[in-house]
Amino acid sequence: MSSDESLGTVARLVREFHDLTAGTPLAGEQEVVCHNDLSPKNTVYQLSSGELRPTAFIDWDLAAPGARIHDIAHVCWQYLDLGPSVADVEEAARLMRLIVDSYGLSDRQRLVSTILWWQDRCWRGIKTQADAGDVAMIRLRDAGAVRQVQTAYQWVSDHRAALERSVR
Repeated sequence: MSSDESLGTVARLVREFHDLTAGTPLAGEQEVVCHNDLSPKNTVYQLSSGELRPTAFIDWDLAAPGARIHDIAHVCWQYLDLGPSVADVEEAARLMRLIVDSYGLSDRQRLVSTILWWQDRCWRGIKTQADAGDVAMIRLRDAGAVRQVQTAYQWVSDHRAALERSVR
């Protein structure tokens, strides 16, 4: 699921649905409709030539008008598991490049800052909603999700220069 071919296919699928929504009433005043939760767990895979290949996305409850870069940044974060579990920063950087090239993203200079925006937004959202009594968010917080995302944020911050160089 994390092969070059699979990641390239994910990026092309995202591009396809973005292009289908660009300029439509669903996108409103924004570029496209964004999924806003693209990750391997929200991807349908089909066996093809002995390997799993992405074929569709599910779980569209967070879909909303947005910018293309938002979904691509989320793809990079989630599919590459950007954070301290990454053993090879240069390999992660290469895979980010593969994703943005496969998508055809033109707005590359803001990619890493958009990944950091997502991570910051995620941990703050879990914390805020848990503090407000949302049971699902309380479970996530108690399971360590806030700390996990904060740690991923710090990792991306620490490796920002290498990641930014990779997508230029």
